[in-house]
Amino acid sequence: MKTLTPSERRTVRIGGIGVVIYLVLFFGLKGSQSLAAHRAAYERQVRAAHLLRSEVEIHEARALKLQRLMERTRIDPGQLSTNTVVAQTSAALQQAAQSGGLQLQAVRESLARSGQREIGTIQLDATGQPTAVLGFVAGLERIGFPVVIESLQFSPDPRGPGMLKVHLNLVVLDFEQWKARPSSHA
Repeated sequence: MKTLTPSERRTVRIGGIGVVIYLVLFFGLKGSQSLAAHRAAYERQVRAAHLLRSEVEIHEARALKLQRLMERTRIDPGQLSTNTVVAQTSAALQQAAQSGGLQLQAVRESLARSGQREIGTIQLDATGQPTAVLGFVAGLERIGFPVVIESLQFSPDPRGPGMLKVHLNLVVLDFEQWKARPSSHA
């Protein structure tokens, strides 16, 4: 093999350096594009994870609010039986009234029409001290059943001084029908 002259060696070195620079630039550009694609995919995954985390936090907050509401009102919708909820509500109302110091006079229950979003109505007449009557009315949300006061009427009781007579019309809600109702975001 023939030996190279210094001028040829320099030319081969410059050519080799040129080829190396070309290869570094070519593969470096492809490598940077590949890294940019991986970085973009990673950023998309991070954004998706943050979005998913925020959705989970929203649902956790809703579950916590529902748990607090269930504890405050002592209502467990999973244990309500639509067949007996009016009778159970009436019994709970009578027990709350008697334990609060009220004397019950009349309790009437009636079932609602099938087209309504309620199971039935309860009419309750009771007599007692004003503080007992107001305590009973204020404690209706804690009896453990879904009731709404439709009408409330106070009148003095002629049987004794300082006694108050109360007439309540309560509506017992049907949660099965309320759940199916579409929510409006207006």
